[in-house]
Amino acid sequence: MEERVHIATPDHVSLEFELAGPGSRFSAYVIDFIVNVLLVIAIVLTAYLTGALAALRSLASISAGASASWLWALVVLIIFLINWGYYVFFEGVGKGSTPGKKRMGIRVIRQDGLPIGLREAALRNLVRAADMLPPPSYILGGLVMHFDPHGRRLGDMVAGTYVVVEKFDLAAQGASGAAWAKRVEQGRSRQALTLPRGAISAQQIGLIEQFLARSHELPKERRRQLIWQITEPLLPLLEEDRDSLERSAERTERCERLLLQILDLAQQKTASVAIAPKAPQPSSLF
Repeated sequence: MEERVHIATPDHVSLEFELAGPGSRFSAYVIDFIVNVLLVIAIVLTAYLTGALAALRSLASISAGASASWLWALVVLIIFLINWGYYVFFEGVGKGSTPGKKRMGIRVIRQDGLPIGLREAALRNLVRAADMLPPPSYILGGLVMHFDPHGRRLGDMVAGTYVVVEKFDLAAQGASGAAWAKRVEQGRSRQALTLPRGAISAQQIGLIEQFLARSHELPKERRRQLIWQITEPLLPLLEEDRDSLERSAERTERCERLLLQILDLAQQKTASVAIAPKAPQPSSLF
């Protein structure tokens, strides 16, 4: 299994993600399993205290044997729905993060690097029943993950997803970066941006978010290359001189400032916004 995966975006930029290892994924599963068990116990206790179980027995009163079989089938169905719905809900609404995954610092993403939605969450967890074979050992899922270069189980292959390490080091990004990362976590950062000279799509905004979230983890030279690849196509829209910026000794810092400025503008409610005049120097902003 490889330790990292490189994702090529439609803008011909390669993003690098650290793949979650079997240890962190198993630990996240144990946490989620415990939460699931507690949830089932709570539902059973609630049904018992409210008399719902007695009502179910009366509905299946054809014979004692039929009643027992019917109740067991219903219990198995309810447990499956709780287990499946738990992962679908948290991964779909939480952008790929369950309580267990969040505790272990990992997250599910799409193969294009963007957060998953309800569709991907439903697909990857629908196949969980096969990954658990023989239940509840996850032997089949573990074998598939071991032999797959990207550590994917069957559900990941069907849904087109990866499980990656999530690191939002707010202190390392400064005040502006910390505020931006908080908006990313709250799911309010990705909006299309219309400028006087053209538009920056929501997908491009997402690409900027993904890069800035992990830029502080990259080697200096790799970070310098990627930030230029991302910023260069946007320079005409930002009314920036490409040649002048390319020769600048502070090119990386100025590019980062422009990307952060784009993310700030993307939060505005208006459909059309204009880039503010250039600030004096990047050093005065940070």
